[in-house]
Amino acid sequence: MVTDDGAELVVHTQGPAEAPATVVLCHGWTMAARDWRRHVDALTRPRSGFPALRVVGYDQRGHGRSTRGDAVLDMALLGRDLGRVLDTVTDGYDGPVVLVGHSMGGMAIQQLAVERPELFGGRVAAVGLFSTCLDGVGAVTADAPPARRRAHAGWRAVVAGLLRSPGWAKAVHRLLTGPLTHPSTAPLWRVLFGARHGGDTARTDARALRAVPPLAVAEFYAALTTHDCAGRLSALGRVPTRVLVGARDYYTPPEQAARLVGDIPGAVLQTVPQQGHDLPYERPVLVLETVHALLREMAGGGGGVVGVRGAGDGARSEAAGARGGAGAVGGSAVSVSGSVVGTGGSAAETGGSAVGAGAEAASPVSEAVGRTPGAVAGSHESRSAGVLPITVVR
Repeated sequence: MVTDDGAELVVHTQGPAEAPATVVLCHGWTMAARDWRRHVDALTRPRSGFPALRVVGYDQRGHGRSTRGDAVLDMALLGRDLGRVLDTVTDGYDGPVVLVGHSMGGMAIQQLAVERPELFGGRVAAVGLFSTCLDGVGAVTADAPPARRRAHAGWRAVVAGLLRSPGWAKAVHRLLTGPLTHPSTAPLWRVLFGARHGGDTARTDARALRAVPPLAVAEFYAALTTHDCAGRLSALGRVPTRVLVGARDYYTPPEQAARLVGDIPGAVLQTVPQQGHDLPYERPVLVLETVHALLREMAGGGGGVVGVRGAGDGARSEAAGARGGAGAVGGSAVSVSGSVVGTGGSAAETGGSAVGAGAEAASPVSEAVGRTPGAVAGSHESRSAGVLPITVVR
């Protein structure tokens, strides 16, 4: 797919063409479509109560195998790219689309909602936003924790250096990632990502960062700082929208997520303890269960999601309009003990369910990512006493 400014966007589509719904995955800064591979594999395989879905992933311009193009980079441009991808993959397809974005990908979804609001409540039937923000990327208040202030200062230094000198950029690149086998041992890595950001996820992040040209790292970060959708996201209020954030996210911190939810009528916020910015990759089951819960909400809170595809725009709009009812998200604030993602009224009664979509959902979805419920959902539920309440903003 080629954009007007010559960027070649690489798009991957998997799953049955006649699936009941299509999920479009939008990756974050320095990542690529390949980083969704576990999610794609799980979403495209049928499970009990969880049908096989059609899944679309794409490399954002300047990332993965997509080229940068000639346009001046800003977040509105990435929103237009997403719109182009959406137009292409839904040509001839009349089923609902769920948009899921992480970090920069979540910002691209917001930009699309601003530029093409008519898509939401029609072609786009639900949205999941992970570790993203409304505006003020990189902004740090005076009362922010010391670790967050150090992270902010660190990124400012990195970006300034990368943009100033291509030669220096390579050295900073290596200083940031450290040895690929143990990137978290690099001092700058520890400042930016925190001492707890290690293991397989850290190694994956380090490889991804190394794969992006140093100047592109800085250029895209500068573009991220132009993101500002404050007061312009009413279109997202027409569809079920869920926002998830890690309690230890330094880059799009919980207070940013709260501001984002405050701008989207009816949006649901979930803060996940002990997690940082890589929430969807460290806890892939959360993505799968969020998609599942959104599908159920699109279907009106019924017992299954298979019939979602035939709902049509009118039914989806009606469902979106009824979201204040007890069958959807109900109540002004919902606290779900032992749940990861809840859907309100009925969710509050499910207790240990990993999604407020029924206890039976946890096992199939956990199996879908190649782990047992105890290894993924259970590990989170064991900290359920510390799970912050889900908040429904009216």
